[in-house]
Amino acid sequence: MKKLLICLLAIVMLVPLMAACNGGEDESSASDESKGLTLTTPVVDFGGREINVLCHHFGAGSSSILGYTGEIIYEEENPSSVDDAKKQVVDYIETTYNCTIKGEMVSDASTSSNVPDLIKNQVTSGLHTYDICFDSLGRASTLALEDMIVDLNSVETIDLTKPWWDQNAVNDLSIAGRVYFTCGDINTYDDQGTWCVLFNKKLKSTLGIEEDFYQLVKDNKWTFDKLVEICTDDITYDSTGDGVLDEFDTWAFGTETYNIYVHVVAAGEKIAKKGDDDLPYLTLSKETEATYTILNDVLEFYNNDNVVMVANSPKYESKYPYPQNVWEATVHKSFVEGRELFYMCGLINVASFRQMEDEFGILPMPKYYETQDRYYHTVSKDNASVMFLPVTHSTEQLNDIGTLISAISEYSMHLVTPAYYDVQLKYRDSRDDESGEMLDLIFDSRTFDLGSAYGWGGILGQYMLLDKNVASRFETNLSKAETELQDMLESLNFQ
Repeated sequence: MKKLLICLLAIVMLVPLMAACNGGEDESSASDESKGLTLTTPVVDFGGREINVLCHHFGAGSSSILGYTGEIIYEEENPSSVDDAKKQVVDYIETTYNCTIKGEMVSDASTSSNVPDLIKNQVTSGLHTYDICFDSLGRASTLALEDMIVDLNSVETIDLTKPWWDQNAVNDLSIAGRVYFTCGDINTYDDQGTWCVLFNKKLKSTLGIEEDFYQLVKDNKWTFDKLVEICTDDITYDSTGDGVLDEFDTWAFGTETYNIYVHVVAAGEKIAKKGDDDLPYLTLSKETEATYTILNDVLEFYNNDNVVMVANSPKYESKYPYPQNVWEATVHKSFVEGRELFYMCGLINVASFRQMEDEFGILPMPKYYETQDRYYHTVSKDNASVMFLPVTHSTEQLNDIGTLISAISEYSMHLVTPAYYDVQLKYRDSRDDESGEMLDLIFDSRTFDLGSAYGWGGILGQYMLLDKNVASRFETNLSKAETELQDMLESLNFQ
């Protein structure tokens, strides 16, 4: 069945693109007879207008984040199947809607201006340089705080209830019914910013671990306690024989301090939750017991440096100071070289493991409680893309752009997402059918945290410390976070 699906997808993507334009009549819908598709988004004649797309270049300068060519933007010289699918979408939209789509990627590593800087300049100058923008949750939130991006629910031609939008993102990222940024089939890098656990199959076998990790997941027994239990079975050892346990030895578990917070999310908790009024509140302002319990257990585990290698702990940060990449020098390198049983990371890292000699598998984040209703997966505030629109366009212009976004999103749902998800993720990057099943589970159980996205009072950083004095540090910093949250709600007239 897998081979059949791949063959069918390949045939579909090789069929010549046939654009069917209905003369710019708003009442008509686009259809692509070559693929048997009739899209529901109305056709609008853009009169040859140029649409400019601006993307943050995720992974610029990194040797472990590979293959990102942009959202909507595609690679022409050495295209992947995803790039081929994006090109077909862009070609079709340009022909059908009589427009030209241009893309630009920028990053701190390669330019003097990042996406927020460029959009701030656009808004303050009253320019119309960029029409559609993509950046991380954390960066997009800074623009929302300054009222420089549009409430997507206010754009008449964007319907966020449509299946090409991630409904978890739409619901989780709304504030009082407003959605300033979100993701869906128009994105690919939102998937890459989703967190998971990888395991080395060869090392698992060498260590004599007979337990079926995939079955643990299916039986709802893949929990934090089970992870700790497995990792404490004398897996970590001085494999170099030099008498020092360091990044060159064999480890049970490789991680980073950000993942302390990820375990909290995996338990179904968040930095911020929302009330019936769709307004956020800080969880620790009203509910502390669950979060403190989880953090205490995670910190007990993470501070066991005879079992766990924490990439950006003081020990390794002093050894690999910036601009060196401490993650690539420690936990990432250990996993690639077959010296790490578990590696907790984002799916952004999976592409760089294609050339690994050892086979690896993909697992969801372990539950904290076996009785949880489901697994939960966080989306990184720095390494997952969301879409947003600058406020510089008129209502009419926004409605035109919204139509185009809807058309791109709908067509991408049929063409780009199957190429990206089924081929690149499930059949190329992962190496077994079970990992494909795990990816289905992971993407269906994603959750988005407003507290992480907006980072009021730097509160996310308090979740990322190896310090075991949990209650005291939150008591010191919580009031600042509460003040910044309330200031935001007032300044944007949410209350």
